[in-house]
Amino acid sequence: METTISIESIAYGGAGVGRLPDGRVCFVHGTLPGERVFVQVVKSKKNHAEADLIRILEASPRRLVPKCPVFGECGGCSYQHMDYALQLETKTTQVADLLRRVGGITTTEVLPMLASPETWGYRNRLSVHVNRGQIGFYHRKSHHLVDVVACPIGSESVNTELAALRDSRPGYDSRITLRKKSDQKGFSQVNDGAAELLAGIAQEMAPSGDLLVDAYCGAGFFSKKLLSGFQKIIGIEWSDAAVRAARRDATEKETYISGSVENHLRDSLPETTESHVVLLVDPPSEGLSPDVVHTILSHPPETLVYISCDPATFARDAKKLMPTYALDRVQPVDMFPQTAEIELIARFSRV
Repeated sequence: METTISIESIAYGGAGVGRLPDGRVCFVHGTLPGERVFVQVVKSKKNHAEADLIRILEASPRRLVPKCPVFGECGGCSYQHMDYALQLETKTTQVADLLRRVGGITTTEVLPMLASPETWGYRNRLSVHVNRGQIGFYHRKSHHLVDVVACPIGSESVNTELAALRDSRPGYDSRITLRKKSDQKGFSQVNDGAAELLAGIAQEMAPSGDLLVDAYCGAGFFSKKLLSGFQKIIGIEWSDAAVRAARRDATEKETYISGSVENHLRDSLPETTESHVVLLVDPPSEGLSPDVVHTILSHPPETLVYISCDPATFARDAKKLMPTYALDRVQPVDMFPQTAEIELIARFSRV
């Protein structure tokens, strides 16, 4: 079915949201609020539909020409067609909406998203796929490979590595991570400038205490930024390589444990609530496991700082924590310009 709709907003994930003539919500990638578009419905369900953009009838004044020639095909970027201020506004609204819909939280203001110092060429690593001689990223709708010569959100050194990989003409199929620093191991933030903004907010939210427990600590990025404010720091990380990196320049105050947060968090938190303890968690996109939530609620530290790369799972976890904690502050930071991904940092205080 082909039809004309008006786009009202942008959903989490990057699709424009409008309504079909029958009233159903319709999602259309590559569109902006205020635009009238001619679309073809490709998926139709009882309460909503998905459509492909055929033609823009009335364009938004905030629409830009994307820098990347494969934008719209490549699944990496969703927002190259909108001005950067609109990207920040959109993501801030999406965080507030997810907190309301998923977490039932309406009393905590979501602060305006902090802009990344660099909006292009910021990624210090990229994971590319090699398949039958092609090198690139998966298509937005499938595992079909989109051939990529250079990535405009990748740093200069990462694109240099991509060019070298292409020149080598690999004859194998694989997934390869290209890094700005070839000796870097374990998890690290992909945007150095935005990571520094995130660390600054973490220092504001957890300036000092007796003990900092840094769960999912990676190579100790946040632990080492917060080191001066605490008498003792315990970091927990599953990656042996990252733990070795954290231990390399560790002080006597720092202890880094190799293993899962599920197995080691309870023993790392004190039995008493008398000490000023800060727990910092930076879990993967899946958020906190039920075991970790249970441990936090049974041994509640005074302050919980939660760093999230998925506001939907953050909202889910915040709802579980609310009986014991008050959500004081939510600060999104744009770790991923031009994409639909969202990073945030939040502070909970024990009630």
